[in-house]
Amino acid sequence: MLRDMPKPASKWVLVVDDDEDTRELVVELLQGGGYLAVAAPGGTAALRMMGENTPAMVLTDLSMSGMDGQELLTQTRALLGSATPPFVFATGAHPSRLTEIAEPVLSKPYEVAELLDVVGRHCRS
Repeated sequence: MLRDMPKPASKWVLVVDDDEDTRELVVELLQGGGYLAVAAPGGTAALRMMGENTPAMVLTDLSMSGMDGQELLTQTRALLGSATPPFVFATGAHPSRLTEIAEPVLSKPYEVAELLDVVGRHCRS
């Protein structure tokens, strides 16, 4: 699937969300912004994809059924070590509940310009 992707994939963003509508919308918005956005329905699928090709960054929902975003980051670090791409968490949780998260957070609902700005700042070049 991603084996034929040109390397380096400096604009490849892995979008991980267990909500299909959200995944599709974010992928469409990022593709419109010039990124190669690929969707994964959850952490297990995302890890499988990253085992084949490392994205420039990961945009993941924080609260997902099964593996949540924090666990995905932990398992990605175990899989990729120092090659772990930047992570940005998207969440609708109140900021006061996010005090233990050191990674950048994109608060839902967000504007298209905000999404593209965050991805542009965190995407490896």
